[in-house]
Amino acid sequence: MALFGRRKTNRLSDEELLDLDGGDEAVVRPEPAEGEPGVDRDWVRAEDGPYDISEWRELDGRIDLGALRIPSVKGMQMRLDIEQGSGRVIGATLGFGASQAQVQVFAAPRTEGIWDELRAEIARGLVDSGGAAETVEGRMGKELRARMPGRAPDGRVAYQPARFLGVDGPRWFLRVVVGGPAASDDNQARGILAFVRRIVVDRGDEPRPPREVLTLTPPKGFAEAVAKEAGARREKQAQARRAAAADALHKAPTAGGSTDATAVAGVGLGGTAATDAAEPPRHRAPEPAPTDAPQAPRNPDFT
Repeated sequence: MALFGRRKTNRLSDEELLDLDGGDEAVVRPEPAEGEPGVDRDWVRAEDGPYDISEWRELDGRIDLGALRIPSVKGMQMRLDIEQGSGRVIGATLGFGASQAQVQVFAAPRTEGIWDELRAEIARGLVDSGGAAETVEGRMGKELRARMPGRAPDGRVAYQPARFLGVDGPRWFLRVVVGGPAASDDNQARGILAFVRRIVVDRGDEPRPPREVLTLTPPKGFAEAVAKEAGARREKQAQARRAAAADALHKAPTAGGSTDATAVAGVGLGGTAATDAAEPPRHRAPEPAPTDAPQAPRNPDFT
């Protein structure tokens, strides 16, 4: 996986979250009404976004993923989600400090939206798996606040909050799953919602069955960035292993109490074989090199 940008802090400040709404666009087409959508007035998708490609054709600094054009903001991290088996890119997980937002886009009917139906299916799936879900009125329409069951390091059942957003567009449906502090903190979620409203969807003209996930395309230079980061990480791990091995070899004592490396190797300082030297440390088989292939996302409502 490749990361776009680095951030050492785990939580964005209020100012940084509001900066996600800044962007470089001078004029939004179509011109939105004054005030913050969902706060000062009702959110209107065609005016406030996310936008269809027919409503916003320029990239304007966005990351081109084919079916999705993602705003690029300071401090954001991005991972592409790969479908197991097919190897298709079916989503992108974006990191904002300790919070994350997974975005996926699906084909939808021409004449009606599918969010109401899908929201009920997601809620049933979460409850059946031992979690909980509640529909609430959010800043971008109805959203699902959920508690997703999982496993803690000690093996006990642990619940993680999640916020499911759905946007019905022209023949497409955008699903956003927010995790981390922003899943339950409206102030943390504010900047992420502003970010989502700046996404542009390019569904294409091909006939597609409803609910079919649209394949994304990696941006230019993504594969090179993945390879470079993976190589640097492997080299760092190899250096750490070599340093640890050298340190252990130097400090390992012999039966006579010596810590000299030549004695451990079986050669005494006097030139005779050290028959009572400590057994040389056994060399373990090298661990497999880490893989950068992202794991396919868990989608309780899409299989």
